[in-house]
This record gives sequence, C-alpha cells and structure tokens, in this order.
Amino acid sequence: MKKILTITGILLLTLILTCGIAFLGFQKSMGKTKTVQIDDHLLVIEGGGGNSIILTSEDGSRALVVDTKMGGAAKKLAARVAAKEELVVNTHLHMDHTGGNRLFPDAAIIAGAYTRDQWKALGKNTRYPDILIQPGQDTAIAIGSETVHLRNLGGAHSWDDLVVYLEKRKFLMTGDLVFNHMHPAMFVQGGSSVRSWIAALDTLITAYEVDRVLPGHGALSDKKVLLEMKDYFVSISDAVGDPAKLSAAKERFNDYHGIPMLTGFGKVVSFIEKEGTGK
Repeated sequence: MKKILTITGILLLTLILTCGIAFLGFQKSMGKTKTVQIDDHLLVIEGGGGNSIILTSEDGSRALVVDTKMGGAAKKLAARVAAKEELVVNTHLHMDHTGGNRLFPDAAIIAGAYTRDQWKALGKNTRYPDILIQPGQDTAIAIGSETVHLRNLGGAHSWDDLVVYLEKRKFLMTGDLVFNHMHPAMFVQGGSSVRSWIAALDTLITAYEVDRVLPGHGALSDKKVLLEMKDYFVSISDAVGDPAKLSAAKERFNDYHGIPMLTGFGKVVSFIEKEGTGK
C-alpha cells in the first residue's frame, strides 16, 4: 500500500510540474509582442495579452488605443502613444485587454455596458469605463479622417463584447469574439454563450466589408478568420453527443493551441454540452 501511495504521489507531482512548466512557457510567450505597421497612422501590436491597435490622427493630436494589454507589454504600448488627446477602448473587460488602462490616466475609457460589480471583479488596477456603449448600440467617432465605429454585440465571449471597425481602412478588430487558430476561453460566470457567439460572428460576417481582421488573440488575418471561428463552433456543436464525429472534429482542430489548464478542445466540448442541457 505504501508503495502504491508513493508511486501515486510521484505521478501527481510529475503532472503538477509538467503543467506548471507548460503554463510558465505560455506566460513567457504571452509576453512577446509583434508590431505590424499598417500605414503611417495605424499600428497593430499583437501579443502581450490581447492584440491592440494605436490609431493616430494625421496631425498627431489625437490617438485611439484599443485594448491596453497587461504587464510589461502594457507599459511598452503606452510609451508609443504621445498624442495630446487619447481615447482608450476596451473590447471587453478581461485583464489581458484592460490591464494597461491605468497607464492612460487622462484618457476617456470606452467599453460595453458592464456593471461596476462586473468590472470590479477584475481587480483594483483597472479603471471603470467613463463611457458605456449599450448592447446593440453603434457609436461613430472621428480620429483624423478615419471614422471609427464602436458596436456592442451583447453577450458572447463576455457579457458585452465591443467590436471596432475602421471604415476607411476596412479594418475590423473583433476582441475575443475571434481566436485565430486557438481554442477560445469561455467562462459561464463571465457571460460566455456559444449560441450568442455564433450569432455575433454571423453579424460580423454579413455586416462589414473588411480587408483585414485583427482577432483578440492570434495573428492578423482577413475575413476568412471570421468564417473559421464560426465553423469551429458549429462543427463541435454538431458533433456533441456523437463520439465518432467528436473524434473527427478533435483531429480536424488538432493544430489549434490553447492556454494550459484554461482552454482546450475538451473544455469547449464540455462547455457546449452544459449549455445544451442548461446547466
């Protein structure tokens, strides 16, 4: 019996160490950023938390920052912004997209219609938004010659998910409504709903003329990434309850990566199963 307990303990310790090493490796990769200069006034910064953009007016006086990352990447993002008037948009309230809000003390913060209690759950370092976009609302603002549309698609990934559309550039920023070749993060307590998520993706596919799409996580892409995200959810939803179909779906999305201990194919299946039973 003692030998069995010793072996079990060693196996558990090995599992914990393996998971810990995998998570630390992921954290290190999350801290890395990649800069993509779209044009003289639009900068994309991938990674370091959620993907971000900095849009500056032609005269340099006004800047829009969408999603402020976290940790050291947030500080590097803030250091790139030097406009007299700054606006910050959070596509949703998760810390990897809002962690740098405090670094823009003079900027107006715009986000979905989260309650103070929902926002407070993130921690003390995130400012509550100054301007709330209501579900279904589409607000247009001007940054130089660019018209920026902020649209609240309601609950999908979180309670209120904003998308940002640059009309002249045909550039769509989806927040975490899209994970490019990644298993998405979903939280029942945080407002996630696969049914609503698919409906939101349908809206994005039909409502916007796009040349480029920046997902919440993963590489800059084009409209195909919207179709792929919808297909991911529909394929898995259709396969739930059928072991053969689930096995085929798992193989099909085998190259998708996730966050150790947080996301993965099995977690998505479990989420969809529970949503289907209303649990």
